[in-house]
Amino acid sequence: MTINSTEPGTLFGGLRAAVTVADEEYHIVFMNDLSIEHYATSGGDTLVGTNLLDCHNTKSQAQIREMYARYRAGDLTPTRYYKDKGDGLGQNIILIPLVVEGQFRGIAELMWDERSELVFEE
Repeated sequence: MTINSTEPGTLFGGLRAAVTVADEEYHIVFMNDLSIEHYATSGGDTLVGTNLLDCHNTKSQAQIREMYARYRAGDLTPTRYYKDKGDGLGQNIILIPLVVEGQFRGIAELMWDERSELVFEE
């Protein structure tokens, strides 16, 4: 069973974070309204169906491949990034492995802005 474009909409459509879902072959299969808005200058909803790796530089592509390899190997610990945007604002990015019937089937990227003083230390 693979992830189809209607399943993520049911799960993530109304979430107030930018949500992008890619399948196990790196294909973007879903973007919610906030994700489409966030990535508007990169193509917005036209990114659905494209390869996630094509949206990133060489260094980021390597990191994505390593993350997918870790998830495929069974380490399903979510990946978290925090970007300081200045002015006390930051952006959280969490990549969650999606598992269907015990098999890694892709990732969900959740992204939202928040004030830096509210960020939890790891």
